[in-house]
Amino acid sequence: QASAVIPLLDLAQRQEGWVTRPAIEEIAVILDMAPMRVLEVATFYTMFNLAPVGKTHVQICTSLPCWLRGSNDVVRACKEKLGIGMGETTSDGKFSLAELECSGACVNAPIVQINDDMYEDLTGGRMVEILDALQAGDVPPHGPQIKRQTSAPMGGPTTLTDLDFAKS
Repeated sequence: QASAVIPLLDLAQRQEGWVTRPAIEEIAVILDMAPMRVLEVATFYTMFNLAPVGKTHVQICTSLPCWLRGSNDVVRACKEKLGIGMGETTSDGKFSLAELECSGACVNAPIVQINDDMYEDLTGGRMVEILDALQAGDVPPHGPQIKRQTSAPMGGPTTLTDLDFAKS
């Protein structure tokens, strides 16, 4: 039963926008666990928000690979465009900004996670365009923001380029 804690916390967060104390208590009842055990999981994983966040939650990876490839420019662009700092939410509740420590997609750095979508290979300018689109109610395409095939090198794949390699 304890293995259901993470999926239930995720469900609660999707329903409420964040993980509330009553949700933690209800999950504990459902799983026949102490509420403290549920809270331990909720506080361990940074994907769970224990306080309200904006409808559009922007998380910027600032770990070393992202920083080396320009995450400071992305952070600056977000702060200027949204008028808020890290850990803050816009007054209308539409956007919140947070720091994400390693998204695990370093090859496509810098990375920003917006709600469930990852935006990769960003620049400050491209981040402003994405925020403009989101503010207009559009959902810009996620994934690499440059001409890159998923996580392949920027010049394209360099190995296993022959589709007949398995026949040899």
